[in-house]
Amino acid sequence: MALDNVPWAVTGAEVTAAVARQELYDSTSGAEGVSAVGALKVQALQTPGPKIRIAPGGALLTNRYNGGAGQSYAARNATQTEIPVTATGSAGGRTDLVVLRILDPEFEGQAPEDPDEFSYTRISVIEGVSSNTKSVKDLNLTYPAIALARISIPASTATITNAMITDLRVMARPRTDDVWRPRPNVVADRETLKAAGADGEYFPNAGGEQHIAIPEWATRVQIRATWMQVRLEEGKNFGQAWVEFGPYLRPSTRKYKTQQYNWDGSEAGGVSRQVWIVEDDVAVPAELRGTTQPFVMKARYNQAGGAWIASIDEMSGVSLVVRFLEVADPSTT
Repeated sequence: MALDNVPWAVTGAEVTAAVARQELYDSTSGAEGVSAVGALKVQALQTPGPKIRIAPGGALLTNRYNGGAGQSYAARNATQTEIPVTATGSAGGRTDLVVLRILDPEFEGQAPEDPDEFSYTRISVIEGVSSNTKSVKDLNLTYPAIALARISIPASTATITNAMITDLRVMARPRTDDVWRPRPNVVADRETLKAAGADGEYFPNAGGEQHIAIPEWATRVQIRATWMQVRLEEGKNFGQAWVEFGPYLRPSTRKYKTQQYNWDGSEAGGVSRQVWIVEDDVAVPAELRGTTQPFVMKARYNQAGGAWIASIDEMSGVSLVVRFLEVADPSTT
C-alpha cells in the first residue's frame, strides 16, 4: 500500500517516524538551518588549542537520504560541545568543514543495540574540502547535514584560532520587521543645510530623527533614507548625506552609521531639485537589541563657492525605511 496506514495523528495508533518527519517538514516549509542567531556557533577554545567549541542550540535539517524527500529532522545541542581538529603537517595547509549531521539507522548502518543510547545527532569535521565550500550542497552529501563553519588551517598547525574560522550558519526561519516613516514637509519646515564639519547636522530637523524599537532578535538592519525634492540654488557646492543611530559617541554624533553618499550641485541653470538616497546594510550590535534607538538623517556640505545652496522647503519631504533582519550572528564577542 502506498499510503501510511496511520496519519499524524490518531489516538491509540502508532505513527511511523517517516510520518513525523513529514509533518515537521510541512510545518516548517522545508526550512533548514539553525534556530537562533547564536545557536551552534563554532569558535576557538577560550585558550586556543587543538579543539573547537560549538555553542548550544537547535537546528532543522532536511532529509537527504535516498527515499527521504519531503522529510525533516530537528536536532539539539544541549550544552557547549568541544570537538577535536586534526593538526596539519609541514606539507601544506587544509580546509575543513564543520557540520551538524544525522545518522539514521533506518537509512544507513545497523540498528543500534540500545536505541536510547545511540548518537543519532553528531557534529563532524569533514577534512580536506575546497577553500570555497559554503554549504553541504557543495559536497553532494547523501545524509542530512548543515554546515556550521569552515576552518582554514595553515601548514604545521595544531592550534585553532578564531581567525581561521568562517561562520557558515544560516537561520532556518529568519524573522524580519519593517518600519516605514515617511514625512512630507510644510512651510514651517523650511531649512537650509549649513553644517560644514565632519559631524554634519540633522537634516532636516523636522522628521529627520525617528525613534525606532529594535527587536531583540535583530542582528542586521537595512536602512534606506530618502530626501525628496531637495532645493538646490545655482552655485558651486557638494556634500554628503548619511544616517546615524544608537547612543552618542560624542556630542552631536551617534555611535553607528551608514556609509556616506555624495550630493553635488550645479553651477548653472538656476534652481533645481534633487532626490538624495542613502542605502546600507549594517550590523545591529548586541547592546542595541531589544532597545529603542534614534535613527537620524544627517548631511553636510563642502562649501567651495561661498554660498549655502541646499535646502528643504514645503515642496520637499523625507522618508526613512528600516528593515530588521534575523541572521546568524558571526561575532565572537
